[in-house]
Amino acid sequence: MTGLLAIYAFDDLWDITNYLRYGSMALQHRGFEKGITCYPKDNTIRCIEFTSLDIFDHKLNTSVGIVALYNENNIYIGKASSSGTEVVVLADRTYSELDVVANNIAKLLTEHPSGDIVNTLSSIFNNPDIPTFIALTNRGEVIVWRSGMGLTPLVLGGYGFDMAIVASESVAIDILGAEYRKDFDLGEGAYISRYIFKVFKLKVSEDSAICAFELLYLARPDSIVGGVSVYHFRKRLGEELASRFDKSIDIVVGVPETSYPYALGFSQRLGKPLELALVPTGSRQRSMLKVDPMDKIIAIHLKMNPIKSALEGKKIALVDDSMVTGATIKTVSQLLRFGVGVEEIHLVIASPPLISNCPYRVFNLDVEKLIAANLSSTLMVKYLDVDSISWIDHETMDKIARDFRIRLCGKCFGRNFFGG
Repeated sequence: MTGLLAIYAFDDLWDITNYLRYGSMALQHRGFEKGITCYPKDNTIRCIEFTSLDIFDHKLNTSVGIVALYNENNIYIGKASSSGTEVVVLADRTYSELDVVANNIAKLLTEHPSGDIVNTLSSIFNNPDIPTFIALTNRGEVIVWRSGMGLTPLVLGGYGFDMAIVASESVAIDILGAEYRKDFDLGEGAYISRYIFKVFKLKVSEDSAICAFELLYLARPDSIVGGVSVYHFRKRLGEELASRFDKSIDIVVGVPETSYPYALGFSQRLGKPLELALVPTGSRQRSMLKVDPMDKIIAIHLKMNPIKSALEGKKIALVDDSMVTGATIKTVSQLLRFGVGVEEIHLVIASPPLISNCPYRVFNLDVEKLIAANLSSTLMVKYLDVDSISWIDHETMDKIARDFRIRLCGKCFGRNFFGG
């Protein structure tokens, strides 16, 4: 998964280095193993790869820049040059023809340097399979595009007429103290230069939807995705889980940190206390996004150290946002049973069972490792060492998506869409 950020100050007096730093900081929860920042320099484009935001300790001395943060070592970048016009494209997922996209942009900007830029660019974005991206030219122009497939969000904000900000989530705009302007619609993009800001909208796929994991897992709870409050969406799912829960428990415990809104809704509807009984260590760890098994286990242990006095001898509802391989839950259940002395563990998952790969490669899911695709509920209970498992069913997920008036891709859950 990727966090994208583009910042354009309309006056050369600005140095946007710290805006890139803090905007990136607001997006690193989307997964940050490697990043890249690009900015125009001496009539070319300078790109710097990095693994720490300390890269922004040194002033870039630029008023225009783009950043992409990736949860793996791959960087989805396309580069091209045409008659002195250089273009770099940073995409939010893998796409085999990013260089072609960059080359088409470079050619069209070269051939139409001062013509109808928007109509010119429109001719190359009619393929809805092109992923969401941000692009930069050596002339200091920025082109942003939200895929006609949807899948991932893209939002626009700014400071009056002084600066434009484009980011994967609204929270980056909030953190920078800027004004939120709009969500880019599916198949919508913008061209930004010193004297021109134009929005264009093109073809939308019939299969367009937002990836369900944006709302279930990836986005920060203080973000707005597709016009929906992530916090309230998650809390509502927790409430629905509680309305169908029939086990006897003493307390509710959320797996840090994404599950907290779910656990809060579950606790309030059930009338049982929510205990913050698992304490994370250090920076936020997104264990689901880890590819290496050892990195995943380390991330799991770092994000949850139990408070024994809050858990010992208790019957608990353990709430999590989703379950992929089961590695997190198995580790936690063993820790709680044998290290803490929890009496019963009733696992509550705030999404349907994951049973398929992501066809768009937004997430790197391996169906052979998906626990729900390979084990029955009875075997999962035994393997995970829990007393029961509860999931959100398809019908409930669909109802909630419709209530929030949002359409979610559900292909990894074995359903085309939730909501509409």
